[in-house]
Amino acid sequence: MPDPLAQIRRVVAGELGQDLLPGVRAAAEEIRRRHGASIAAILFYGSCLREGAEKDRLIDFYVFTDSHAGFHGRGLHAALNALLPPNVYYIEAPFEGRKVRSKYAVLSLSQLRRQTRMQAFHSTLWARLSQPGALAYARDDAVRDQVIAALSHAIATTSAQTAPLFEQPFHARDLWTRALRESYRTEFRSEGAGRPAELYDADGARYDNVTALLAKGGLLETAQASEPGATLYLSGAGAPKRARLKARWARRRLAGKTLQVLRLMKASLTFTGGLDYILYKIEKHSGQTIAVTDWQRRHPVLAAPALAWRLYRRGAFR
Repeated sequence: MPDPLAQIRRVVAGELGQDLLPGVRAAAEEIRRRHGASIAAILFYGSCLREGAEKDRLIDFYVFTDSHAGFHGRGLHAALNALLPPNVYYIEAPFEGRKVRSKYAVLSLSQLRRQTRMQAFHSTLWARLSQPGALAYARDDAVRDQVIAALSHAIATTSAQTAPLFEQPFHARDLWTRALRESYRTEFRSEGAGRPAELYDADGARYDNVTALLAKGGLLETAQASEPGATLYLSGAGAPKRARLKARWARRRLAGKTLQVLRLMKASLTFTGGLDYILYKIEKHSGQTIAVTDWQRRHPVLAAPALAWRLYRRGAFR
């Protein structure tokens, strides 16, 4: 039986192999320097990838590991990353006389596989990884193949969890903007309602291509389009499946926002570099910055009131 994802994997492999900006490579190398051989792969994604700029922007990475114990040691960080993934960290790297800043979310390879499969309940990972990415590092070809397979499954899962919501034939644009909108509704997000359309428009030809490949692999059906050159799709799902899927998305919204609150609470224990990250965000938006001591970095909760007062006096926020 033909593999329905074979051509999707070729598309993903091409995306992952694209060249990276030097600042992005410097940030990825700093993450590797900090964590060493415990890293299996580093995936670059997000706005810096889409817009081709890393200067004065926060670079987003996923870091995939063999095990949490190997990456974190046998302690609280490892346990929390296993129970409530991912752990998120902030890092700064020197580059050409300036700093490049990034945050990286840590998952094990087994979590990556599980959370992109059709059986995965939460949409956060598979919806995010259905978008284009680039490999900043892979230990070897076997790891690279695992990442390609997971990202290909993320595309198929996102389509399968969205297409049956449509009662009528739909365009590729309808499918992917709906998928991103539904996933955003499972989180507390600051983006406006038009953000899913912006993400589609940034890579429209790519989304059109993978949608056509999903149909070619038998994972979607094509329908007769009324306008020349347009392609319409059908999910092939009936009303009972549509109703079940709508109920599943409703449960995702409740569970997803609950988990996000828990992750924010967890971040107070695990978000290493959080004070520098907050000061970077304040500097970016207000132009105000202050020097912090090593003690303040080690005890951000105790240091926060004095630092906040100093920034307030300078007009950093109101």
